[in-house]
Amino acid sequence: MQIRWTKGMEGFDEAYRVRKAVFIDEQAIPEEIEIDEMDGYATHLVLFSENEPIATGRLYEKDAKSYIGRICVLNTHRGTGLGRILMELLLQKASESGDNDIYLSSQMYARGFYQSFGFEEFGETFDDGGIEHVWMLKKSKN
Repeated sequence: MQIRWTKGMEGFDEAYRVRKAVFIDEQAIPEEIEIDEMDGYATHLVLFSENEPIATGRLYEKDAKSYIGRICVLNTHRGTGLGRILMELLLQKASESGDNDIYLSSQMYARGFYQSFGFEEFGETFDDGGIEHVWMLKKSKN
């Protein structure tokens, strides 16, 4: 497995390939919602197998808050621990950047996965791209 970090739109095509397969093609999220302005300044993480992108996620700051998002793994590689590797690497990067509290928007079925990393739900559920989500927060231990 190879790991690649990119910033903004530089090298974004590999992250886009994975996100398109998972969110746009599988989950039918409209592309104009899936690809957003945060992609232009986010730090993107892509995992590769045999030089093919297989998993991705991003980390960005907005309004002085840190966010992790767009966590996805190609269906052919699910159940192999890649989602956990993505989260561990993104949380480590956030910590190195001095980010404290970290927010994410979770699809309802994935809440338990994020809870295993210390995230807690808050607020009401909401629709994003036709899929029910909830906000989650991992509070700093400081």
